[in-house]
Amino acid sequence: MTAAMWIGVAAFALLLVLIFARVPIGFAMIGAGFIGMWVLRDIGYAGSILGSEPFSQATNYTMTCMPMFCVMGSVICESGMGNKLYRWAKAFIGHIRGGLGMATVCACGVFAAICGNSQITAMTLGKISFPEMKDAGYNDSLAVGGIAAGGGIGIMIPPSVGFIVYGMITEQSIGKLFMCGLIPGIIQVVLFSLLYFVVATVKPSAAPASERAGWKERLSATKDIWSILVLLIIMLGGIYGGFFTATEAGAIGAIGAVLISLVTRSISVGTLWRAVVDGARVSATILIILVGAKVFLRFMTITNLTTYLTNIIINLNVNRYVVLFCVFLLYLVLGCVFDIMSGLMLTVPFLFPIMTGLGFDPLWFGVFVVAMMELGEITPPIGLTCFMISDACQVPVSTVYKGVIPFICVSFLFILIISAFPQLCLLLA
Repeated sequence: MTAAMWIGVAAFALLLVLIFARVPIGFAMIGAGFIGMWVLRDIGYAGSILGSEPFSQATNYTMTCMPMFCVMGSVICESGMGNKLYRWAKAFIGHIRGGLGMATVCACGVFAAICGNSQITAMTLGKISFPEMKDAGYNDSLAVGGIAAGGGIGIMIPPSVGFIVYGMITEQSIGKLFMCGLIPGIIQVVLFSLLYFVVATVKPSAAPASERAGWKERLSATKDIWSILVLLIIMLGGIYGGFFTATEAGAIGAIGAVLISLVTRSISVGTLWRAVVDGARVSATILIILVGAKVFLRFMTITNLTTYLTNIIINLNVNRYVVLFCVFLLYLVLGCVFDIMSGLMLTVPFLFPIMTGLGFDPLWFGVFVVAMMELGEITPPIGLTCFMISDACQVPVSTVYKGVIPFICVSFLFILIISAFPQLCLLLA
């Protein structure tokens, strides 16, 4: 290894120290990258990079879809569409064994298609569905476990903020990444729903069926979700039909969500303003992390450390799936500690050239990475989503941990399926 590579190793160690010292990851990457470039080149070069990257990323055309999707998710969350979705799903499948749990998972899947954020999906549906399941006699841990796992689908089914960030880092088509996430997201919904059915069949008292809804109630529930169906048809139909790009879909979805909410009077001007501010805050946070990732990546490119490590791993005489398994373990641990955006920013710049060099499809790897970060967020002993669900549903976090274990096992099965059959992810791309 050259001296520049050792400096790269030292900078990465500094980055980890800053992160565990609770410095926000975006600023930690900016600091480590800036110091590294200062040492390798000079302060003028480091300063020019630090001055140009924020402007470059903020004016990136692809970045424009980020605040739009964030605003759309906030508006949808505030407008009460989650209540209508859950009521609709409950009306059609609530009477089946484990039906309320299945309704929650299905509602999470549909809500994800108009939200794009796993934590918003989990918290929104959790506040709605948990009281219903508790009143129906569901086991608390089984109820909150399904909510936590179902909410994770929000980062898989398009539009997904995770895919947007991955696409911006790796320069892959965000539209194609969206298409790659649709079938895996549907598979997750099916697997989680089957788990509820199996548990209810083996132990009916853990997930009892509710009363069968009449067709009048079902039609009323379907009528109430017309706004959601309109958004779905416009956004997903537009993207998959080639009428507009994924970036344009963000603006169309945000405008559509605002107009529908105002027409139906499901949101006030004050609430709308709060939703816009929330969306702007999330976008600003992601932008800072993205700038930090780009600054640090520019430094690592100078050191040639990434190329060096890539060549070492590619030239190892091991099966590429052994490397994939090591990446699986890495993301399982990282997902417990970091949120999805931070985990993507920290690892993808290093792992992407390695995995593509081993012959893995870059679009498939995006689905794999998002699925792993999604799994990590519900995996004990940390699992950030578990804490959020504990707070939203007012249950001990130990209850959430107990409840997510069966869903973690099913998630392992899901990752095995998409790894063995990558065509499932690439079929629509």
